[in-house]
Amino acid sequence: MMPLQIDFQQRDLCPADIACDAAMPLIQTMMASTWQKTVAQGLAVNFPQAQRFSVCIRFVDPAESRALNESYRGRDYPTNVLSFTTNMLDEARCLDLGDLVICGMCLVDEAADQGKTISDHFLHLVLHGILHLIGYDHEIEADAVTMESLEVAVLKEVGVQDPYEVIVDE
Repeated sequence: MMPLQIDFQQRDLCPADIACDAAMPLIQTMMASTWQKTVAQGLAVNFPQAQRFSVCIRFVDPAESRALNESYRGRDYPTNVLSFTTNMLDEARCLDLGDLVICGMCLVDEAADQGKTISDHFLHLVLHGILHLIGYDHEIEADAVTMESLEVAVLKEVGVQDPYEVIVDE
């Protein structure tokens, strides 16, 4: 995996429990693992001219998340993460994979509802979004199984429990 540059925007809307700078090495580790696993499975997207990758992670409030979700997906509610692919190669041969838009309030509420730490849920949303940026999807059951199993395996490597095992206090 080539180096991944991360640009965090609107940090003031980032939940207090997330240290963006501290999360960068974990995100980079997840992406290196993702790349190795996709290459091994023959699923990797080919980016021959790229020497490194970049992604923008932008935090938004529920109103902006809802507006973007409505505009781009036709769904009139705020959502946890949206992925906007660009795949633009710059003159320095850095491939901009695209933007992730994360609604901090949705992230916090979902983590609480699912019995997860905010930090673990954040890492899952980032991984999930980046997988969308490199071509993964979950609209078809077989694709969902592939994507989710990759998420579970990669997150386990950085100490995050299976994100699809919901732990709810009763």
